[in-house]
Amino acid sequence: MNGHRRAGRDTGPPASKPKPAPPARPTPPNDGQQARDAAADQAAAARNAPAGSRGRSRRRRRRRGGARLPDRAVVFVGPMAAGKTSLGKRVARELGVPFIDTDAVFVRQYGPITEFFERHGEPEFRRLEAEVIAAELATGGGRIVALGGGAVLTESTRRLLAEHPVVLLMTTQEAVLRTANLSRRPLLRDDPEAWGRILEERRPLYEEVADVTYRTDRATKEQLARRVAQWARSFRKRSDNA
Repeated sequence: MNGHRRAGRDTGPPASKPKPAPPARPTPPNDGQQARDAAADQAAAARNAPAGSRGRSRRRRRRRGGARLPDRAVVFVGPMAAGKTSLGKRVARELGVPFIDTDAVFVRQYGPITEFFERHGEPEFRRLEAEVIAAELATGGGRIVALGGGAVLTESTRRLLAEHPVVLLMTTQEAVLRTANLSRRPLLRDDPEAWGRILEERRPLYEEVADVTYRTDRATKEQLARRVAQWARSFRKRSDNA
């Protein structure tokens, strides 16, 4: 019987084997998956980037919005032609805050300073200058405010500065005479050598109101702007810590 069953299986045509199914084609990823894959590739590239390039990227992000900004006006004082306006604009860009030049505000309200001196005298100019400064410092929020060289002569202005971060910019007479437009400086127009004498008269007042001092004739404006911006971000007025 066993032989009969084997014989029965051997007879007849061989059974055909089923054909294997074709391999399944991968389904293309949808748009969302492509976006996720691209993001993963970018993250991997960032991890594999050189350390220097990663550091530059982090520095750019900090400048755009990661660092704390001053919560009040940072005020620039100093002698005529020390660079308060030009450096102040750079620092304002570095911090992402407005820049105010109180001499420019005065000119918009009362006309050219040289003509005002001639018609009304210095005491009236100082009185109105102090009003302009008080109005600008009363405005809340972070900003850079540059004062005229003689603004510290007014006592009410010095009292207001006690509540603000104050940057003193210093330079030399040689640098001023080499770079400044003296025709726009009413106190120096007829006596350029007076710059040094005026500085010595005002130096105690500058030092009284200043929280930090920078020499504008010893570094580039780019270097100074970064240093001042870093100082302003970390500044705490002594009265804040009391």
